[in-house]
Amino acid sequence: MSITTILTRKDADAADQVAEVAEIVSAARQAYGNEDTVIEAPMVDTPNGRMRFTHLEDASKVETLRGEVARIKAKAVEFVELNPGANLNKKVEELLALNAFFATVGEGTKFEYI
Repeated sequence: MSITTILTRKDADAADQVAEVAEIVSAARQAYGNEDTVIEAPMVDTPNGRMRFTHLEDASKVETLRGEVARIKAKAVEFVELNPGANLNKKVEELLALNAFFATVGEGTKFEYI
């Protein structure tokens, strides 16, 4: 199943979506060769202030990733159109493996009291 399909499923549990996306990203990073590279979680703006992506609730992660996957698709398509002979799937793999949101999607903070 594709990341886009996972992130756009209606009535899906956000924790399940995050876990499924993390599995796909892990495979992409392994194929790309940077699975052991530490990529720091980016900061995101929320209605209540800035925090690292890993501190967001799963539903907020899913919403953020929807925008990121659309950006990756657009960048990959543009790259292939500008570079005849380029492989779209390889470019998507590269962009996915290097994206700080996707690289840290499986990480998270469990808050004990809130």
